[in-house]
Amino acid sequence: MANLMLTMLKAVAKGKLHIGELSGIERFMLAQIGLPDRAATMLAATNIEPYMLDPKYDWKLTVESPEANIALAGMVCKRFDCDLILAPIWQGTMGMGAADLGTGYKISKERVPYPVEYPIKTMEDIQNIKLPQEATGYLKMNFDITAEIQRRHPELLLPVWLDGPWDLAMLLRGDDKLPLDMRLHKDYVETDDPIRKEKIRKYGDPDIYPAIMELTTQLAIRIFELAFKHGLPSTGASLVDQYAASPIMGRPDYVKYVLPYIKKVWLHHNKKLGIAAPISSPIEMRRILETEPAGINHQLSWSNYIFPTTPEGVSLPEYDRPAYELAKEYKKNFMYVIHGKFLRDASEQEIDALVKRVCSLAVELRTSLSIMISAVPPGMDLEKINLTFNFVRKYGRY
Repeated sequence: MANLMLTMLKAVAKGKLHIGELSGIERFMLAQIGLPDRAATMLAATNIEPYMLDPKYDWKLTVESPEANIALAGMVCKRFDCDLILAPIWQGTMGMGAADLGTGYKISKERVPYPVEYPIKTMEDIQNIKLPQEATGYLKMNFDITAEIQRRHPELLLPVWLDGPWDLAMLLRGDDKLPLDMRLHKDYVETDDPIRKEKIRKYGDPDIYPAIMELTTQLAIRIFELAFKHGLPSTGASLVDQYAASPIMGRPDYVKYVLPYIKKVWLHHNKKLGIAAPISSPIEMRRILETEPAGINHQLSWSNYIFPTTPEGVSLPEYDRPAYELAKEYKKNFMYVIHGKFLRDASEQEIDALVKRVCSLAVELRTSLSIMISAVPPGMDLEKINLTFNFVRKYGRY
C-alpha cells in the first residue's frame, strides 16, 4: 500500500508540474482521479492464446505449470508497449476457487479449460461444500503466480479480481441451471396465489437459489480473505459478476436478486472492493445514477464492455458522447474496450479511424479515458496490439 501511495503522489506531482515522463502505472493511477498526459492503455493479456505468444505453450501446460504462466507474462511485458497489463495468468476460471470445490473442467491443449461437471445438483450438495480454511489447489496456484509475476515485474499493478457470488454460483451450479433457479425463485416470491406457488414447487425447488447464493456469498468473502492473507494487495481488488447482466438478466432482477448478496461481500470488506458488473448502455448508467439509491447501487463498471455493437464488433458510435459526458460529470475514468474480433479483421486504416474517433472526442470533452484491448481471438495478428496503442499515443493526448 505504501508503495502504491507513493506512486500516486509521484503521478500527481508529475501531472501538475509537468516534470518527467509518467510511467505506465503512474498514468493509469492518475487517470482515475484526473487527466494524465494522454489516454491510458491496457491489455487483457489472459485473453491471448498461449501458443500465439510461443508455440511451445498450450492450455494444458499453463493449467499445470506456474512457471509457464510466469514465462508467458514475461513475454507479454517485453512484447507489448502499454501502461497496464491485466491478469496475465492462463488458467481460465480454474483459479477462482470452484475447481477446488468440486467443479470438473475439460482440460485440453487447444482451448481454455471450461467447466463440464458441477457439484451442486440438490439442496443436500450445498451443505457438503465447506468454506476453505486455506488456499489450496488451483486457487493457491493463482495466488502464487500473481505474487511471483508482481515480484518480477514491479512496474505492473496486478489487482485481485475474483468471482463474486453470482459468477461463482454459475461455476458451482452451471450456467444453464442458475438463471432458471433465479427465475423460479422470483416467480415464487412475487406471487400471492397459493395455487401458482404449488405449481412452481411441482416444477422445481424455489428455495435452492437463495441457498446457493448464501453459500457463494460466504465463499467470496473467504476467498478474498485468503488472497489478502497470501500477501496480495487489497488496493484495486474487485468483485467480478460479469454474467449478472444483459442478456441473462435485466437491471431490476440484478438489483433485487443478486446485488444484496454482492453487498454482503462489499460490506464485509469495508466497501473497499470494486464491483465489476457491466452496464449495457450510457442511458442505463444515467438512469441508475439518477433513480437508484447511492452506495452499492452506484458501483458501476464505467465501460462499453457490453454496449450494443456493429457487426464488426465496435460499440455503436452514437453511445460515445453520452458515455464520455456522463463519465466527466461524475469524474470517472471511462474504459473503452476494443474487442479483438474487430482488430482481427480490421485494416490499419480502420484501426486508425476507430482510435482517432474515440480518443479525439475524449480529448475534446476533457474526459479521462483508458483504452483496453480484450478478447484477443485465435488468428489475430498480435502486432495489431502495438499498432492500436501507437494510435492512442498519437490521438489521445490531452
